[in-house]
Amino acid sequence: MDRRRDAVEKTRCRAFRRIHQILYRVGIRSQIALGDFKLTNPESDGANISRITFYDRHGSVVTPDAQSLVKPRRGVFALVVAIADEAVMLSAEACAPGVPELPGGGVEDGETLDQAIRREWAEEVGIPFNVEGPFRQFQHVRGFYADDRREFWIYDQTFRLYHYLHRVKAGLKWLNSEGGTTGWEAIASLPTLSINRAHWCAIPTLLKSV
Repeated sequence: MDRRRDAVEKTRCRAFRRIHQILYRVGIRSQIALGDFKLTNPESDGANISRITFYDRHGSVVTPDAQSLVKPRRGVFALVVAIADEAVMLSAEACAPGVPELPGGGVEDGETLDQAIRREWAEEVGIPFNVEGPFRQFQHVRGFYADDRREFWIYDQTFRLYHYLHRVKAGLKWLNSEGGTTGWEAIASLPTLSINRAHWCAIPTLLKSV
């Protein structure tokens, strides 16, 4: 049993080193440009809305007007890494097929973060949530424009790092129950994708800790 445990641990260590080599080669950095997002108080009232910068999923600034709906929202997202296969799980909504993001979404009333992420995973991914973790967590509060709903959110987002327990095939994708696309993406290809900008703020930092 000890020999088997040692062999598994050595395999994981080699996979960790390989992922760090990939991150270095493709130039993923944990620092985020100062102008990329602004932290703000999630309980900001209407008097402070003018001081919040809202971004859409592409990272473009969108400014609310007097008729815009602005409300607080809390969300949780899973960065699930298949270490041995150097891949992560991404999904893309039907309304934005060219903008992949981490599986997750809004936390419903009475839900814990763990309950919410498991529910969202079932809806957006549709395969068993066979993971270890969470190991690390990244949180920010961000002004977000939900273009599909035409709403402005003061969005408290939590991103959690998990390790997937089975082998996967990078590039394999399928339709999910919400009409979007889900699948495994090679870590090396992440900088070439138009990932939801709020999610890209978290991904490099969490991958650095793998």
